[in-house]
Amino acid sequence: MKNIFKLIMLGCVALMSLQLTSCDKPNVNDMDSEAIPSIKYIRPTDPAMADQLLTSAAMGDVIAIIGTGLEGVVSILFNDVEAELNPALITTNSIVCSVPAVMPTVISNTMTLTTGKGNEVVYDFAVEIPKPFVSSVDCEWAAPGSTMTFTGQYFYPFVESNTFNVTFPGGAAAEVVEFSETSLTVVVPECNLEGAISIEGEYGVGLTKFNYRDSQGMFIDFEDLWWDGWSYSGAWVRTDSNSLSGNYVEFSTPASDWNWNTNGGALFFNNIQPDGSKKVELIPEGANPTDYSLKFEVKINNWQDLHLSMWFSGVYNEFTTDGAEAQYHWAPFTEGVTSTENWITVTIPVAAFKTNKEETATDRVVLPSDMGNFCIFFFGGVKDAANAGTPINLYIDNLRLSKN
Repeated sequence: MKNIFKLIMLGCVALMSLQLTSCDKPNVNDMDSEAIPSIKYIRPTDPAMADQLLTSAAMGDVIAIIGTGLEGVVSILFNDVEAELNPALITTNSIVCSVPAVMPTVISNTMTLTTGKGNEVVYDFAVEIPKPFVSSVDCEWAAPGSTMTFTGQYFYPFVESNTFNVTFPGGAAAEVVEFSETSLTVVVPECNLEGAISIEGEYGVGLTKFNYRDSQGMFIDFEDLWWDGWSYSGAWVRTDSNSLSGNYVEFSTPASDWNWNTNGGALFFNNIQPDGSKKVELIPEGANPTDYSLKFEVKINNWQDLHLSMWFSGVYNEFTTDGAEAQYHWAPFTEGVTSTENWITVTIPVAAFKTNKEETATDRVVLPSDMGNFCIFFFGGVKDAANAGTPINLYIDNLRLSKN
């Protein structure tokens, strides 16, 4: 009983203290405030780092500005870039805001606070400009002489030359065609080596997380056709001016409802042997398939309808869409992609393999025991009856499994 009474009394005292503080606290977000802002220090917003004082922060970081007379602040410039302010995060003694993720025109390494009445304070504070960061590329196997486009952030060129140093494995330099802060296009140099690509600008060097000509986890490159089960795709292997590197396979089939057309519309990686062993291990023994992604290059010439079913199978000489294996139904045309001008890299997480033939299941999982054969088949129902019979034509190369 004494403990309960003590808790009640402490709660009342805390509530009274809060009410008194609120009554004594000057109005905040006051456009008419005559207060002159003053900054004592700047710290991170993470409570675990509250005792750290900041003299700089990276673009996008959230910081807490601690001082006095801050209630009238309506503008904060980092260098010459204005931050977005939330009035709910402005008080007399603190302002919480994000450092703008925009490249400044003039770098002064200062922060300027201005009130509605025009009172101003300038405080020394540097914005750390990150090195180039690549999140993706259109084609990891882009052929020499073709273009490659990187997507990412912080593509800031050298100030004097207004360009970048883009270097492929072995030191081959690429020609920069065009760029923005989030995109960079180059002409691929003569290079047949595998490795990361570096992008160097005014603020550092960024490396790609992927390897150019990535061969890790490659299980079909169409150079060796020992796996070609039932001759589904061997007749469709090509080597010509469309090649990325040597052979690729062409798929050419009509978009037909539930048509068992394996002539140009299927691929069977027949990897499981009669004794249950595998000629090639798709992933390391004991690994979880969902820790990997299926990657390949594709050039779509025409594809209006009929999804492409993909699945892994652990049964010798099996090619059936009616099994218990988890399938993935790839249908880029549902997102408006019916053709591609060039080869592109496609990444499909193995965790996305969840469905069955009829697409009535959503919870199937690829098991380690499934990681033997691999099957591709244009099979199912067309989405629009008007597309029945329309031709599907595309090229695929370099099927591989990459660790996420």
